[in-house]
Amino acid sequence: MTQLQRSTTIPQLNPTIWNTLELVRLRQTPWHKKQAVFEQLQSLGLVQAIPQTTQTPSPFPAPLIAMLTEEGRQLLEARSNHQDALIKLLDA
Repeated sequence: MTQLQRSTTIPQLNPTIWNTLELVRLRQTPWHKKQAVFEQLQSLGLVQAIPQTTQTPSPFPAPLIAMLTEEGRQLLEARSNHQDALIKLLDA
């Protein structure tokens, strides 16, 4: 059994969704910027909305940012491992 066969099943998501998940992993992304996409990801349990933390107090409510859930992190990691296995397989 090859490494590719042992890998977990990666759902077929739209490339925009994968890119959005990767952006959320890399930086704080305001929820209102991609609200429809984030709501879809939230319904899948991949992201959650949290208030942005700031170093200085503000009289205004903190904006919501998207944050990966543990399931979202695991999915991105599994996809990365899957892609690495494909590259190794094609290079062999």
